[in-house]
Amino acid sequence: MNKQLIERVIEEAKGEGANLVIWDRRDTFTVESDAVKEIEASDDHLRVAMQDGKAVVYVEYDSIYKLVVEKERATRAGIRAGFGASIG
Repeated sequence: MNKQLIERVIEEAKGEGANLVIWDRRDTFTVESDAVKEIEASDDHLRVAMQDGKAVVYVEYDSIYKLVVEKERATRAGIRAGFGASIG
């Protein structure tokens, strides 16, 4: 994944106050908007520092295969209430 795309997704998540979900070859990370102190896109990796200072996560761009801006979903009224699908 390239740096420009990652930066664009980070800015979208920040702008909307949304969570950022990162899939890499090892794990899936959810970066909650209210718990993040700093997200930095370096030359070859993404660095996420949490507000409580207890965790700093480094993810190499080459290992990222999916980024998702997770927006809050409104519940739907009617016959479809309670049903949804999540692809991940």
